[in-house]
Amino acid sequence: MTKAQLQLLEACPEAVILVEGGKPLAWNSQASRMMDWTSKSAGTDQIWSVKGGMWMLEGDEIGLFEAKVNRALQGKPAKMRCRAIRQTGSTFEAEWKAVPVGDGTILLQIRDISERMVYEEVIRESEQRFRSLARHAMEGIAFLEGNQIVDANEQFAILFGWKELPIGEDILSLVDPRDWQRLGARKFARSRVELQGRTQQGRTIHLEATRSTDTSTNQTVLMVYDITERKRTELDLLQTKERFRMLVETSPMGLLLMVEGKVKYSNPGVLDLMGIRMEDEVYDERFVSLFHEDDQAVLQEDIRLVETGKRPPYREVRMNVANDEVVEVGVRMTLSFHDRSPAVQVTLTDLRTRVALIREQMRATLAEESNHLLKEEIKRHKATQMRLADAEQLNRSIIESSIDMIVAFDEDGALKQYNQAFAVEFGLDFGKQQKRHDYGDFLATKAEAERIGGLVYENSNFSGETQGKRLNGDVFPMYLTVALLRDESDHVFGAMAVGRDITEAKLAQEELEASEERYRSILDNANDAIFTLDDSGFFTYTNPSFNELLGYSELELSKRTVHDVIQGLPKRGKTWIKALAESGAEREFIAANGKVLTMLGGATIQHNDKGKPTGVRGIYLDITDILLYQLRAKTQSAKLESIFDSTENMIMFTMDSADRVNAFNKNFKNIFENDFGLTFETSKSFIEIISRVVDEEPYQGQLRLFLRAMEGKPQSFELPLKTIHGESRWYQVFLNPVSLGEDQREISCIAYDITERKEIDRAIRSALKEKEVLLQEVHHRVKNNLQVISSMLNLQKSFIKDSETLNLLEESTNRIATMSFIHESLYRNTDFANISFAEYLQRLSANLIQSYSRSDCEVVLQTVFDEVYLSLEQAIPCGLITNELVSNSLKYAFPDRPQGTITLRIQHVEGGVVELEVADDGVGLPPGMDFAKNDSLGVYLVKALTEQIDGELVVTSVDQGRKGCSFLVRFTPSE
Repeated sequence: MTKAQLQLLEACPEAVILVEGGKPLAWNSQASRMMDWTSKSAGTDQIWSVKGGMWMLEGDEIGLFEAKVNRALQGKPAKMRCRAIRQTGSTFEAEWKAVPVGDGTILLQIRDISERMVYEEVIRESEQRFRSLARHAMEGIAFLEGNQIVDANEQFAILFGWKELPIGEDILSLVDPRDWQRLGARKFARSRVELQGRTQQGRTIHLEATRSTDTSTNQTVLMVYDITERKRTELDLLQTKERFRMLVETSPMGLLLMVEGKVKYSNPGVLDLMGIRMEDEVYDERFVSLFHEDDQAVLQEDIRLVETGKRPPYREVRMNVANDEVVEVGVRMTLSFHDRSPAVQVTLTDLRTRVALIREQMRATLAEESNHLLKEEIKRHKATQMRLADAEQLNRSIIESSIDMIVAFDEDGALKQYNQAFAVEFGLDFGKQQKRHDYGDFLATKAEAERIGGLVYENSNFSGETQGKRLNGDVFPMYLTVALLRDESDHVFGAMAVGRDITEAKLAQEELEASEERYRSILDNANDAIFTLDDSGFFTYTNPSFNELLGYSELELSKRTVHDVIQGLPKRGKTWIKALAESGAEREFIAANGKVLTMLGGATIQHNDKGKPTGVRGIYLDITDILLYQLRAKTQSAKLESIFDSTENMIMFTMDSADRVNAFNKNFKNIFENDFGLTFETSKSFIEIISRVVDEEPYQGQLRLFLRAMEGKPQSFELPLKTIHGESRWYQVFLNPVSLGEDQREISCIAYDITERKEIDRAIRSALKEKEVLLQEVHHRVKNNLQVISSMLNLQKSFIKDSETLNLLEESTNRIATMSFIHESLYRNTDFANISFAEYLQRLSANLIQSYSRSDCEVVLQTVFDEVYLSLEQAIPCGLITNELVSNSLKYAFPDRPQGTITLRIQHVEGGVVELEVADDGVGLPPGMDFAKNDSLGVYLVKALTEQIDGELVVTSVDQGRKGCSFLVRFTPSE
C-alpha cells in the first residue's frame, strides 16, 4: 500500500482492516485498540472463518454470516451485526461492513456498538413501558404535531368513539376550538382545563385535559379524562340544590330549624303564616314560646324525642301569630343539621290551606286551559265573523260539554253567559232568563270578591283557590281561573272564568296523606326487615328495623349491592332477581359487623308498564335466635331423653288428663312387666291398672293424690306395691303438673324403689326406741339415787343440833333437789337433747319458796319466762345458779320486813343471747362487800358455774342506785 493510502486508513475513526484472501493485509491503530492487536501482528489469519476466527456466532447467525461474506466476495457491499472476539478472548457487540475495493481486496470496517445496544435496549424497554402505561391508563393520551394527531393510546380512541386510533385527524374536529385555545394558553402552567369534545357519533362529552410540549420531539402531548358523568352529577346536584332552595323558599308550608330549642332559621312560609315581615323577629326565640301555652309542654317533649333519635307523631296545635291571633297548624319534627350542628327541623302546615299542593298543580293547568280556550274563542270570533252563529254554537257545545264551570261577565262584573255545569253547581235554571247577578254573588264574601276583582284588573288574570257560594247560601271550596277579555284595541270588555269544585279533591288529598302516613308508619315501625332494590341490586329503601338488625347506615348501604348483604344469590346478569323472588325459604344476611343472620321471608318483583323488572321488594324476619333456640331445645331434648331412658332404677312416665300413660322410660316397662306383671295400654287408666298390685295392708289411699296433682298441685308420697312373687315393695313417688295450655294438662311422674331404705329406717327406729328406754331408765335411776341422798341428808338433819350445820345440810339438800328435777324432766320427756328450762325454773322456784318460807315475811315470786330450751350441759349449771341466787335472796334480802318481792327472769335478747336474772327489792349487798373477791361457797359456785357455761355475770345493788340487788347472767345457748 502507498504511504498516502496508509495515512488515509489511519485517519479513519473506525476500525478498518484490508482483507485479501481471507487474511488481514493491513489495519489501522483503531483496529489494533479494538481487537487488541499489535501494529505488526493480527490475532487471526482467518477473517471470514465461522469457527476459531474473530467472530462469535450462534444459531441462525452462522447462515446469515456466510451469506453476507459470499456477497462481499462477489463484489457487493455487505453489512451485519454480531459479536466479535478480541485477541484477549473478551467479546463485544460489533457492526461490520465489507466493501470490495478491487483485485479481490475487501475493506472491512468494524464499529463497537455495545454501548449503543445498551441504549437501544433501554429505549426499547422504556418505549414498551410507555406504550403499556398508555394502553392501560384511564386517561386518553395523544401526540400532536401542530393540530394533527400523530399517535394516541386506545383509551383516547375509546373516549372519542373511534374503533381505530384517529391518526392524522385534526384535533379541532374532536374538541371545541375555543376550549382548545384556552387550553393552549395554560400549557406552560400544566393546569387542568375542562373542555367539550365530540365523539365520532356526534355525542357531546366533557373532558378534563392537560397540554404540554415534548421538547425532544417538539410534539404536543395531550392528556384527557372523561368527566361527562361527573359533570352530569354536578349539574344534577346544583339543580337539586337550587330546586330544594326554591322549594323551601317558595313552599307554602312553614319550615324552620332550631338548635337547643331556639329558632335559627325560618323560611318565608313561616313569616307569612305568622303575619310578620322580618326573620329577625323570630330569630333566636324559644320555639315553644311561639305556640299557645297549653301546647308548649307536648312540643317540648317532642323536641326531646327528636334530639334522642326518636320520631314524634304529627301534631295539630295552636300557634300565636300577629295581632294576638291564634291559628291551627300541623307540626312535624325531624332531626336535621344547621351550621354543622345537630338541629331539629320543624314543618308547619297552615291547616286553613291543606290543599295547597292541589291548588298549585291545578292553578297552572286551569289557567292555561282557560286562557287557551279564551284566546281560541276570540280568534275564531274575529276570523269567522261570517260564521258567527255556527262558531257560537260550536263554542257553546264545547263549553257545555266541559265538566268545569265556565262563565263570562261583562266589564261591570254582571253575569252574561255560563254553561250547564255552572248552572247546576250554583243552582241556576239553565236556559231561562235570570235576574241580574254580579260575580260577587257567587263568591263566599264581599271581601273575597273585591280581592279577586282587584287581582284580575291588576294582573289581567287570577288563578287560585277560593270559596264559592251557591244561591241557596251553601259555601264550598273551588279552584278558580279568571282572565280579562280584550278587543283589538286592548280594551277590556269583560272577563271569562273557569272553576272547579275541589271538595272531593280536598277529601281525596287528605285521605291520601293519611293513607301515606299510615303506610309510612307501618313500614317504619314494623319489626320485620323491609327493603327495596333497583334492577342493579342497589338498595333504594330500608326501614329502621332493617338498619337496626344488620347495623348498616344509609351511607354504607349506598355502597353495597344485594350480593354484599344476601348470600347465595347468582351473580350472572340479573338472574338474582328471579332467584330472590322465587325463593321463600331461609336466607343468610351479612350484618355490618360480619355476623351472619338467618332470616325468613320473601320478595316480589316490581315491573314497569312494559312488564320489564325494575326492582325487588322484600320483607324478612330474623330467625337466627329462633333457630338457635330450636337447636338448644333439640339438644336439651336429646339430653333429657338420654337421662330419661338411662337413669338406673328410676321410673319415669307422664300421664294425660284422662289418666292414661302417654310416655315412659325403659325402667317403667321392665319393672312393671317383669316384677308386677302389668301391661299399660294407652287407652286404659293408669290408676285402675296400678290399683291391682297395691299392698292393701299399709296402703292409705295414696292413689287419689294422682287426681290432686292433675289439678295443678305437686305431690310427694310413698306407695306400697306387691310383686307377682308376693313381696312388698315401696316406691317414693313425685308428681308434678305440666301445663300445655288452657285445655290441656298432664303430670310428670318420677318414682324410685325405697324398699331397702324403708327396712333400714324401720331398724333405726327400733334401735332408737331401745336407746330412749335405756336413757329414761338411766335418768330415772339417777333421779332416784339423788332422792335417796336427799333423804339421807334430811335424816341426818334430825340428829344435828348445830344451826350452822343444819343450814349447810339444807343448802346441800336444795342443790341435790335442783339436779334431781333436771333428771326427772329428762326421763319424763322423749327429747333428751333439750330441756324446757322455763318449765324447770317454775318447779325449782316453787320448791325454793316452800323450803325457805318464813312466818314473819311474805315473799312474792314474780316470773318472766320465754320459751327457752337448754342442753343438759347448760341446764344443770343454770339450775344451780338459780338455786344459789334465789335461796340467798330468801335468806338475806328481807330482814325485819313483813314482805318482799323476788323477780326471776329468763329471756331471749338480741344476738341469740339468753339472759337469766334473779332480782329482789330487799336491802341489797352489805356495804363495802366486793362480790368479785368474796370467797363464800355460794358466791364461788355462782362464778364457777357462770364460767362453765361461758357466760357473763353482772351484779348491781343499792350502791348503783337501784332498790335491792340484781344478779344477771348472759350466755349463748349451745347448738
